[in-house]
Amino acid sequence: MFKALDSLPIRVKLMATTIALLTFTVGLYGVMNVRDLRRVHDESRTEQQNIILQGVTADALNVTTALSSTATIFLANTAYADLEAMATELRKGDDRLVFVRVVDVDGKAVLSQGDAAGAQAGLTPQTERAQTRGAAKLEFFGKGADATLIVATVPLKSAGGEAGGRVEAGWSVAQMLERNAAIAARVEERKNKSVVNALFVGGLIVLLGVVLSILQSLRISRPLRQLTDAVERIAHGELKERARISTNDEIGVLARNFNYMAERIGVLLTETKEKATLEKELEVARVIQESLLPPTRLIDKGYFQFQGYFKSASICGGDWWSFSDLINDKLLILIGDVTGHGVSSAMITAAAKSCCDTLRHVTEGELTCTFLLEELNKTIYEAANRKFVMTFFATIIDPHARTITFSNAGHNFPLLFRAHAREGEPAVVPLVTRGNRLGDVMESRFLERTVPFEPGDVLLWYTDGLTEGMGKNGEEYGEKRVRRSITATLDKGPDTILERILRDAEAHFANFTRPEDDITLVVGKFTESRVSVSRSKPQPPPPPGA
Repeated sequence: MFKALDSLPIRVKLMATTIALLTFTVGLYGVMNVRDLRRVHDESRTEQQNIILQGVTADALNVTTALSSTATIFLANTAYADLEAMATELRKGDDRLVFVRVVDVDGKAVLSQGDAAGAQAGLTPQTERAQTRGAAKLEFFGKGADATLIVATVPLKSAGGEAGGRVEAGWSVAQMLERNAAIAARVEERKNKSVVNALFVGGLIVLLGVVLSILQSLRISRPLRQLTDAVERIAHGELKERARISTNDEIGVLARNFNYMAERIGVLLTETKEKATLEKELEVARVIQESLLPPTRLIDKGYFQFQGYFKSASICGGDWWSFSDLINDKLLILIGDVTGHGVSSAMITAAAKSCCDTLRHVTEGELTCTFLLEELNKTIYEAANRKFVMTFFATIIDPHARTITFSNAGHNFPLLFRAHAREGEPAVVPLVTRGNRLGDVMESRFLERTVPFEPGDVLLWYTDGLTEGMGKNGEEYGEKRVRRSITATLDKGPDTILERILRDAEAHFANFTRPEDDITLVVGKFTESRVSVSRSKPQPPPPPGA
């Protein structure tokens, strides 16, 4: 039933609720008013009857007592005629006195006027109302709860002061009650008229309330229905549809907010379309950037095995690393970090990749670290116009001389972990050399250093996104944790070492899946194997993603 009510229009609900409430209120007020009228009438009728009964009772007692005193005198003088005349005059003067009886001491009636038996016929004694006042006694008779006859009995007294007979007088209350009933009937008539007037006024109020509720319900529901129609039209694609604002009340505010919402929906749809297009373009840029990076698998050069890892802080990153074969079996490994991250930073890495490949092909693999950084510095300076700079580290590994030659452009120092450190030599050797960041100064010059390597040594290149990553406790990951991770797995392969570093970093970072900066690291390990065949020219680099 309630589900059926939920489907009713709001105007019907408003009208039904208002009419029901109004009818209930007016009806309740009418019932209470009629009940109060009846209660007041009944109380007034009962009070009036009590007043009449008290008045008749007092008159009966007083008159009968006076009659007893007078009768005593008349009887003492044997003036029976005077006694009867007095009783006759009393009955003529007061029609309430229906009978009088005077009984002597012997129980003989010396005076009897009126029909005592007839007056009491059909009436029942009301013993609960019987009263005794001194020597006098009052008895009440009636039908039901109303007393219609009062019998007053007062004893006669002899000359010696002793009781000698009695006087009985019957007093009728019926006439007084009839007059009171007539008055009550008029009151009842006025009461009925009041009830009719109350019903008329109540019905008029209900009718007026119904009319007003219908008008108000239509006034409220009409703009809501228009607003609903506008919502449906917008839902069907008519985005220029707007609700009409005709009031300044809550419905007007709702219509105004609806129009604002419709405007925002149009703007958001346009922005969503543009955002979808931009995200598609960013996805293409991400795919292109990933194609610039070497494969994530383990790469084996015989004497040197290495594997890299790259994680961008956004769709596109500013980190980049690469490797290439040079002349005489040398290996070039590059790593760089553009300030910031995003599409603009990724474009700078693409320019760096293009420049490095061009230089390698132009020089036919006869590259030096300093020449590479100086030419790359010019390219970044002109391409970024000093809006972006790039830290960079170039490394050339010579398997025949067993040396590592490197130059630095403001990048984090790679770490060389000695498998068998000589006495007095540290177990971890940072590849330290200084140089300006690429793109800072057009005429920057770079230094070149060379250190030896031995089989079993581990070499780590990384960007500051790893060491500066914030942990759950607010501390940076730091270089010390990197060193501990590598030292613990120094006898393992580069893939295992890389996995250990990433696992430790993930446990430390507050959110490793969405780091604050790009993370790039390359782990390499020198082996006992040698290059079996010398080549005068380098092999072409592997295809992207191979």
